[in-house]
Amino acid sequence: MGFLFVLLACIFWGTENNCTRVLSKNNPLQIVLLKGIFSGSGSLIIALCIGEKIPQTLWVILSVLLLGFVAYGLSIFFYTYAQRTLGAARTSAYYAITPFIGTGLSFLIFKNAPTYFYFIALIFMIIGAFLSSSDEKLF
Repeated sequence: MGFLFVLLACIFWGTENNCTRVLSKNNPLQIVLLKGIFSGSGSLIIALCIGEKIPQTLWVILSVLLLGFVAYGLSIFFYTYAQRTLGAARTSAYYAITPFIGTGLSFLIFKNAPTYFYFIALIFMIIGAFLSSSDEKLF
């Protein structure tokens, strides 16, 4: 059953990216505000439906809002802006490398050594990003 949810998530993510590409001609800040309001509200509704409690301390609420602003708001703002200037394919190719940057930082922070699979995958992602962002046709 889990693979169906993964498949649905990929379909919805692709649909959402195409909608964002169409909207990227507009002001990125307006797009981020709308996406943030609707995705934040949806996440809050789901959390309340599954029994999560709203924190009672102000510092926890503010830190969650700050994390959302940086991790979601700024990320989507720069992604939308990049789609406007670079195009959807190039932006997606560059965006696909970001998990490797995050895991690389986590290796430094938590002092864990990456496996060789990490480096193999990183090489393929860099090659893929280069090929999809290059103006020249190689084949």
